[in-house]
Amino acid sequence: MSTPINPKDKYLVPANESTAKITVKGSKFISHIFPAESKDQAEQIYATVQKKFYDATHNCFAYRIDENLFRFSDNGEPSGTAGRPILQVLDGASLFEVLCVVTRYFGGTKLGTGGLIRAYSDAAREALKNLKVKEKIRTETIRLKSYYGIENLIFHLLNQMSGKLVDSIYDKEILLTVELPKSNVQPFFEQLTEQSGGKIQRIESDEKAD
Repeated sequence: MSTPINPKDKYLVPANESTAKITVKGSKFISHIFPAESKDQAEQIYATVQKKFYDATHNCFAYRIDENLFRFSDNGEPSGTAGRPILQVLDGASLFEVLCVVTRYFGGTKLGTGGLIRAYSDAAREALKNLKVKEKIRTETIRLKSYYGIENLIFHLLNQMSGKLVDSIYDKEILLTVELPKSNVQPFFEQLTEQSGGKIQRIESDEKAD
């Protein structure tokens, strides 16, 4: 019986860039959502947006890379009125690997704390309306050392556990690089060890997302 992919390994990311514009009491808010797979990528994109809209009153942003890595900035707006509301919109959409920048051109009328929170939240939501999303799977890549004659066991278990072969080197021994959904790695290796009598060794692993 095949082991299904654990829902905890699945998550949503932007499939495209998206933009929207709203006007609130004369102030123009231009929102952009970008795919961003890392902190460095998110901050590089933000720097590019800042250069493009250098004459804006504020360029506020939030990004969420994974459960633990996120950042937001009010960029001169009163504390808590821009960056955090943008992040809350992204979190409400259950998005990861995402950056949202909302650019404001002041229109002459102050919006107040509540008005700013609503405006930045609404701007981010408008960009979400035009956004397509796709599903990714958290995976882990493992290198294995096997002997001739038992490598088919690896292929059999990979097929059962939604894994795939990434690379193979056939020499005196067989070095295989395989990739599995993160939650299936431990069950895979436990079954591999048991069924091979410990003849297949795990060399190293590297977590990533596909």
